[in-house]
Amino acid sequence: MNEAREQELIRAGKEAEQTGDVESLKRKYSGTDDTVTTTVQVDDDTEEEFSYLFRKPKPASYDRYVKTISNSVTKASKSFVFDNIIDEQRDELKKTVEEYPAITISLADKLLRMLGLADTTSVKKL
Repeated sequence: MNEAREQELIRAGKEAEQTGDVESLKRKYSGTDDTVTTTVQVDDDTEEEFSYLFRKPKPASYDRYVKTISNSVTKASKSFVFDNIIDEQRDELKKTVEEYPAITISLADKLLRMLGLADTTSVKKL
């Protein structure tokens, strides 16, 4: 990586940390991360929307998730989500998970979709 690009990443990271600006974080991690947005229905009349930037899960992270999901969906989802969140948003996600612990299952589902999980798959008999 050239020095100018490295300095740009450092500047964008510091700027994002100070402002909490998602756009600055997107610039810092351009091309390597995806924004995952999920909505939590607090009650019948209230919804809260959360957006986080995640790295595309690596095969090792996915393998750990698959290995541990049979023991505890909640623990496996939480580990999978925290494995792949960008560092600058980790604390923010921790606070959200304390208030809405089941959000990790929704986020893990979105991350699995990045890896090719589909709702429907068709098979054609030859």
